[in-house]
Amino acid sequence: MDQSKLKRCSASSSSHAEAAAEATDPLQKERDLDDLKTEVDSRKKRKQEEETTEKKKKCCFGTKDAKGNNERTIFVTGFDNSGSRDEIRSALAKHFSSCGELTRVFVHIECETGVSRGYAFINLKKRGGEIEAALSLNGSDLGGHKLLVTMAKLRDEYYAHFNFKGCEICRAGYTAGPQRLYRWNLRTGGGKVRRFSPKFEEKCRRHHEERMASRKMNKSKTKEG
Repeated sequence: MDQSKLKRCSASSSSHAEAAAEATDPLQKERDLDDLKTEVDSRKKRKQEEETTEKKKKCCFGTKDAKGNNERTIFVTGFDNSGSRDEIRSALAKHFSSCGELTRVFVHIECETGVSRGYAFINLKKRGGEIEAALSLNGSDLGGHKLLVTMAKLRDEYYAHFNFKGCEICRAGYTAGPQRLYRWNLRTGGGKVRRFSPKFEEKCRRHHEERMASRKMNKSKTKEG
């Protein structure tokens, strides 16, 4: 038998073997495709998680100290904002450590650049006299800069971060639905992020209750009709 016939025979036998294998396990290709899809989805998920983690690091509100403003919060400005966020936080923590135990030092930054916006919020553990001690540092020197220290609730920054662009992480809590998106647009008109006043929140609550009662009444009328 010549070489050409041998090649044809070997090719034919291999194709028969493959066909037999496929016939033996007809779902193998489907399982392989499922495994491949699972692996691709897993890689995409890991990549998205890594990107989200990286964005949170750059987000102004991506730290545990972002929340915590209350009636006892101290507002500080006038410090050198050319340093990094961590450097400013460390300098402020050291400067106010004599006032008592600090529970929070939040330095507001721009998400895109990471540059400080020139003010910070500080909370101290309530033991008595620590607020007065912190306020007594008004006009004190920090690295050649004169600090302005006051109660945060007396400042506009306590209620609104003026001309703050924010990022998608900042807006994430308000874009999950139409009502939240409406609240976000309401709170960020002109680049502002502000709290609702108690009166406004009460007005919204009453409006919501009235609307839900009206819907309930309309449904009952529809059923009766």
